[in-house]
Amino acid sequence: MVNVKIGHTLLTWDVFRHPENIEQGIRDIAALGYAGTETGGGLYDWWETNRPGQIKRILGEAGIPMVTLFHSGEWTNKAVASDMLERARRWSGAIADLGGEMLMLVPGRRGDVSNDDAKVAAEPFGVDDFRQMADTMNLAGEIAHQAGIDATMHPHWGTAAESRLEIEFLLELLDHRLVGFAPDTGQIAKGGADPIPVMERWANTIRYVHMKDVSPDWEVARRRGVSLRGPEGYAEMGQGVIDFRRMLPILEKAGFSGWLMAELDESKHPGGEAAGLSKQYIEDTLGYRLG
Repeated sequence: MVNVKIGHTLLTWDVFRHPENIEQGIRDIAALGYAGTETGGGLYDWWETNRPGQIKRILGEAGIPMVTLFHSGEWTNKAVASDMLERARRWSGAIADLGGEMLMLVPGRRGDVSNDDAKVAAEPFGVDDFRQMADTMNLAGEIAHQAGIDATMHPHWGTAAESRLEIEFLLELLDHRLVGFAPDTGQIAKGGADPIPVMERWANTIRYVHMKDVSPDWEVARRRGVSLRGPEGYAEMGQGVIDFRRMLPILEKAGFSGWLMAELDESKHPGGEAAGLSKQYIEDTLGYRLG
């Protein structure tokens, strides 16, 4: 069995619309026995502006670290690179202060789009865009290492790293001494690829994994034009189409010993209940005991 740490991200608690829900999410995650959590750098900033120091206090009371802050933006845009790197510096320091280990770099959205994932523009980025993105991400990785943490690239549906071709092209350009790979099973599947061969090819670069399931009816939902970030696009672990058992031998062979982070962007269930359903799958099907 792969020797890993298992956490759950905070998105399931509707934190983009209600960042105050982060407190309840942290407490629910810890109570279920998950070993750590993750949120966005922008959400961390909201707390530090409105409730300074409170995330660290809540994490301390819950007894879990903020393993990761994710950093999404226009990595392809040279004009904003200095701002992207300044945020990387600030959030890397915050991660270290909160007992965390990872700055997760997420490519920005395609084109000029709304918040509805189903309306993302289809036009691809060019080679120069990818080179710019890789160069800036490598610099962010260097900043993270200077803060004593790691950095990873996280592919996402509707971004410059959506399809397998795009994901692997970006991975080829990155310096893996500075930026590892943080595959997301659900996002890779939504981009049209089986996540397992992608993980197998890049296994030696994997530093962090998002375990995300995809609803069996997501293709139908996509054609109807619904937001694929919603409940119709995702599912609790074991309720969708991803067989997470297939990834464990790949990680074991690569000697992976990092974090597996259960994630569900939104759910039909309250956050704690949804995380509990994923816990049941992790324990009953994957064979790991939480807590």
